[in-house]
Amino acid sequence: MNSPRNSDKHDPAVERALAKLDPGDRAIIQGALDRAEKTEAELRHLADHDPLTGLQNRRRFRAELDQHVSFTARYGGQGAVMIIDIDGLKGVNDRLGHQLGDNLIRRIADILRERVRTTDIVARLSGDEFAVLMPQTDTAGAMQLGEDLRAEVAAGFPPSSEIGSATISVGIRTFGGKPGSSAEAVLADADRAMYGAKGAGRNRIALFSSEEEDGRAARRAQSTTARIRDALTHDRLSLATQPIRSLASGGVERYELLLRMTGEGGELLPAASFIEAAERSGMIQELDRWVVGRALEMLAEREKAGVPVSLHVNLSGVSMTDISVLEYIERRLDEGDADPGRCTFEITQTARIDDYETAAGFADRLTEFGCEVAIDDYGAGFGPFSYLKRIPFDVIKIDGAFVRDMPRNDADQLTVKAIVQIARGLGKRTIAAFVQDDDTTEMLREYGVDMAQGFHLGRPVDAAEGWASS
Repeated sequence: MNSPRNSDKHDPAVERALAKLDPGDRAIIQGALDRAEKTEAELRHLADHDPLTGLQNRRRFRAELDQHVSFTARYGGQGAVMIIDIDGLKGVNDRLGHQLGDNLIRRIADILRERVRTTDIVARLSGDEFAVLMPQTDTAGAMQLGEDLRAEVAAGFPPSSEIGSATISVGIRTFGGKPGSSAEAVLADADRAMYGAKGAGRNRIALFSSEEEDGRAARRAQSTTARIRDALTHDRLSLATQPIRSLASGGVERYELLLRMTGEGGELLPAASFIEAAERSGMIQELDRWVVGRALEMLAEREKAGVPVSLHVNLSGVSMTDISVLEYIERRLDEGDADPGRCTFEITQTARIDDYETAAGFADRLTEFGCEVAIDDYGAGFGPFSYLKRIPFDVIKIDGAFVRDMPRNDADQLTVKAIVQIARGLGKRTIAAFVQDDDTTEMLREYGVDMAQGFHLGRPVDAAEGWASS
């Protein structure tokens, strides 16, 4: 037998899986894991970087920003985000051609790389827009860097240059130390500041007023928390079901339950609009218990009616390390009539799992009851690669960010193929999310993905109105 890598020797989940195999299969699986880890860096770069400049892309930058904003909100500290827009790039492309326009983009990317600190993170967000994340930077430091960059770009592209004069407009948003801010809000505010700089005449810097916005964000978070509490108390939560189809047969194999909350105007709000507030306020466990209770009731009702279904239930990473949530699930399974084998718990990554040992024990108990465990949004930044090594699971759900544009994106295609190879090597099944057209469906089928979901394959339906049998 091949000896496992050092990192695997202390990994009970991998050891248990390998121990069940005969020596030949064990060597094959170990080889697949080795190859997957060797290609991880290349895949990460393809998935997370802009091909023209080599800088991080919007998706990766957003993940980094989210981590830093969350860290400063919890532990203190500060930081800043800078949005940089090239003034008049369209004019350069129109006058001189896209090749010189691309050269301008590359040269400004080089200036950013050379001028920022090694701890700063630089990204290209879109055609003419860049961003810089500056951890542990105050307002004065961010403004100074912005001015240095503005001056250097202006000096580097005088009217006599090949491209002609080129300038940048810079917007800055600081953050840190206060709950309520989100990466999305910080990025949007920096973008507003940048447009303010453009509106003031271009080739200048604008600072967003963070104190005012932080106050608004805190009030929004408090308001959302109050609405969640009210929804739990007055039965204003509901569930929708979205079909998950077999790519081999085209039939519906199972359904995912999607949480909804009734808003102040009677509209149904998707979970994404309030889950983050629920996690910050400590209410996510209560929401997860509510969903689990309804899911098991639905399973039992369908079983009794003679039309059994299989359901996917989302669990936050916070709940995965809360023993009270596990005890609740065990009690409901013991006391109810639901078939555990028809219940799959999806580990969502809205909140990071910090205690893998507890989370692995949680997943172990679910599988001992006969439930399945799925890793949701797998592949996003390859952060969840360690999930495969630490948490027992049955299904990998491929992050929809790699599926949505897959027919038009070579990096996404390579990433999906790699995830399928890893899953096959481990003997696990795969589900692709956010499938939006026939081309994507056919490619997923060719790659060997087992199941898929998305509006193209079936839209969510209110569970209270019933849904098609599998």
